[in-house]
Amino acid sequence: MFYPADDWMKVIILGFLSLLSLIGVLTELNIFTIPFLIMVPLPLGYLFRIIKKSFEGSDSLPDFDNWKKMYVDGLRVIVIILIYAIPLLLVTLLINPTVFFSINFSAFTVVMFLDLFMKSLIQILLFIIIGLLEFVAIANMVLYDGEILAAFKFRELLKRISMMGWIQYLTAYVLIWVIGFLIILVSLLSLTVLIGILIIPLLIGPYFIILSMRLLALIFASSES
Repeated sequence: MFYPADDWMKVIILGFLSLLSLIGVLTELNIFTIPFLIMVPLPLGYLFRIIKKSFEGSDSLPDFDNWKKMYVDGLRVIVIILIYAIPLLLVTLLINPTVFFSINFSAFTVVMFLDLFMKSLIQILLFIIIGLLEFVAIANMVLYDGEILAAFKFRELLKRISMMGWIQYLTAYVLIWVIGFLIILVSLLSLTVLIGILIIPLLIGPYFIILSMRLLALIFASSES
């Protein structure tokens, strides 16, 4: 489950790539933030690689090599995330059809987008349900060596969740969200640059994400037995 101590440099690299990507995602879109936005597939591609290595039984973090393939794998993950987000978009439009016509797109950010989605119980429940299915979809795509259509074999996805055990999967899913929320909260409330800007985003945050992906991958792998 846990990785060797000599893998910490890889954790820091992932944290650095994630921070640069967040600059592109969470800030106003302009010519200066586009290079950061272009980097988003890299950390997602590395998480793809972690899941794949976990399936193969590896106890070490994968290397940061073959960047082109890692970038393409990250793009595949983004495609799945965007497609699975469509129901949220449709529900938002049904609840408030004028919401997107009242947005100032020149100052539109992902934070505003998420805020729109989190204003109703229906949307929150849909977000949770989609999240439950989305990870299994991504893991199934990894299992099929990057075949995007594998993420939409819904009968197979539900069968895998059933084989994993709904209680075991739900417990891990909820635990990850709770711990993740607490880590973000501590980072935001931290009064020191060392903890709030360096230690948590570059070490604790990415290491938690890595362990979360490995945990879910191992649970998913149990559906193969």
